[in-house]
Amino acid sequence: MNEESLEIKEILAGSKDKYFQLIDRYKDKLFAVAYHMSASEAEAEKIVEKGFIEVYQNLEKYDDSLFFSDWLYERFIPILCVKRDKDSTQQAKLPFHNPHYIEMEEALHSLASEAKFQFLLMKLLDFPTAKLSGLIGISKEEIEENYSNSLNQIRRSTLSNDIKLEGEECHSEEELSLYFDGKLSNEKLRKIEEHLEFCPDCREVLHFLKQEESTLEKVLEYPKLNESFNDQVLRKLDPYVPAKPKHRTWKYQLSAVGILGAIFLFSVVILPTLKPLASMVSTYMQHGTIYNVWTEGTYAVTDEEITLEITKVEIDSLYMAVYYEISREGEELPKTFPVEDVDFYSSKPLRIVDESGKQYPVDATIPDHLRYASSLAEEEGVEKERPYYLLKMPDKLPDEFNLEINFARLQGQFGKWNIEIPIRYDKVEDTAVTVKLDKTLNIDDKAVVEIMDATYSKNGSRLRYKINHTDEEEARLMKLLKEHDQEYRMEEILQGRHVGLHVTTEEEHLVLPNYFHFMDPYGPNEPVELYFSNYYIGNEEQIQMGRHQIEGQIENPMEELYIKMLGASFQEPTFFSLEVPLEETETTPLEGTINNYKLSDYSLTPVKDGEGNITKYALIINGENQQKGASGDIGWELSDQSGNYIPTEGWYHYEDMQKEGVKKLLHVDIVPHNTGNEFPENLVIKADYIYTHYNEKEWEKIPLFDEEEKNDSESE
Repeated sequence: MNEESLEIKEILAGSKDKYFQLIDRYKDKLFAVAYHMSASEAEAEKIVEKGFIEVYQNLEKYDDSLFFSDWLYERFIPILCVKRDKDSTQQAKLPFHNPHYIEMEEALHSLASEAKFQFLLMKLLDFPTAKLSGLIGISKEEIEENYSNSLNQIRRSTLSNDIKLEGEECHSEEELSLYFDGKLSNEKLRKIEEHLEFCPDCREVLHFLKQEESTLEKVLEYPKLNESFNDQVLRKLDPYVPAKPKHRTWKYQLSAVGILGAIFLFSVVILPTLKPLASMVSTYMQHGTIYNVWTEGTYAVTDEEITLEITKVEIDSLYMAVYYEISREGEELPKTFPVEDVDFYSSKPLRIVDESGKQYPVDATIPDHLRYASSLAEEEGVEKERPYYLLKMPDKLPDEFNLEINFARLQGQFGKWNIEIPIRYDKVEDTAVTVKLDKTLNIDDKAVVEIMDATYSKNGSRLRYKINHTDEEEARLMKLLKEHDQEYRMEEILQGRHVGLHVTTEEEHLVLPNYFHFMDPYGPNEPVELYFSNYYIGNEEQIQMGRHQIEGQIENPMEELYIKMLGASFQEPTFFSLEVPLEETETTPLEGTINNYKLSDYSLTPVKDGEGNITKYALIINGENQQKGASGDIGWELSDQSGNYIPTEGWYHYEDMQKEGVKKLLHVDIVPHNTGNEFPENLVIKADYIYTHYNEKEWEKIPLFDEEEKNDSESE
């Protein structure tokens, strides 16, 4: 539990004063948004005060699996939204005396109210566009376009009119803005960077853009609230009264069977509205248990006029599928993808807890194929699949446990939907089937991938495999490390091996994986687990062309699936060091190698601002990969002669990774430690490791089933 969750827990226990820290932590950014949307500082303060009071009154609904900042900001949006349609002529003005700051403020307020509101949320509260889209009901593409237009409008209003781009090959201010924002394709990026090396005018525009960004940040973040505001809010709040715990054990439930039986008779004859309870008692009298009872209304909760009902749970040793329905009385809910229905941003919406309160680690997801459920259902004869959550089951679970559902947001509405479902795991009939495979793939005689087994389940399957260096390769690496007294790096080297295994159909259509929130780290000799669904999309070529729709469903996974390796990478140690003066250097030949790379030359080019001051140096090292059929990525480290880290920008050489022949092995901008533009005298360039990537090699396709058993079944 994080610090803020503990603070909220203390607040709910009656410590109102703990709310002071939460207010102090977030008030300034929220006040900045309100101020820039309001007619006065007093009006903005009232808005923020109202928001913190409403948040306090709803703290019981906070789910500690969410980041509190996200939960807080999302609740403030409806309050801040009230001011979006205000007349911009009645805008609060900041007490600036600097003419440029005043110009920047006027440019900000020249934005349309709706666009300015979105711009402030993204700039000040760091809202991702996808999340903001769901909160304000505007498409992600429209928000991104509005943000870009707003930023360009501000820049056009504030960039100096004295900037002249007179060169025939100079880029426009719009192109340079896209470059500054990192929104250019690799090809355009390369052309602009080549031009910038020789064009001081374009570099000056970039320098102005950087200055304008700094000025905008200062205008946006001013003014701030003082500490008296915190006390002002606290005075209007009442302390929470701690709730008394209500714990009901199963012994309590069994002792009440007689009472439930009486209620059953009463409800069947007189009160049909008690049908769910009557069904539970009937089930107990017939089967001797009320676990896993699935009758209408048994596991349902309503908050904010929205009802969440868990309609079914399917369990085997691999997956738990939790089916649900969301409804609002007297109103048809909007058609959305399942990921938009529920609290998708919560990291722990579902939990497994035993009777003693012990939690078991689970990871949950909404299967990705449900995004396409609507389009599949449009086909004749295809029934729309019900939405559900999918849990990856832990290895060891007790015979009895509770499944806890904790949602804090449904259909875009905040609330508290908590349901507890008792599960008798010892009564579950495990339908998952495991097939032993014991097959291997060799990678350039460096490593072997051992395909161990595949487990098939109704809601998807799992593949387990290991990847290990060959004995000869591991001995070679250890010998190399010992020569440099660096045996301690061996575990890191072994952890740096990865393979791109994909489950496919016989026609090599890719099976859609089941993506979970977290991936547990695997030790060097531990099996890796790959989870996948029963749906497939296009083949590798179609995916590269942007075709991602569901192509079909796998009818018999135990006879239809294959595994194919599309790539692999390995980390190797290297021991390279070069010390050069940090000064302008034309292309200078280099001799030597870094593992399979032959060095060619290096250069250091100073980049100057409009006043002729050096702001950074562009360092380029060229070389050639002499290993056929593989590409690489060198791990560089830059420091001064005393071993102190040197800050950098760029790392532009990644675009050359797949290039043949002589290419950039390193291309980076070296910047000073401080604003005084002080650079060290010497530059120490080191390479500690190399990642070798195998991407184009053809590996065999391995069936994920017993071929002999399949042939026998087909012959019958």
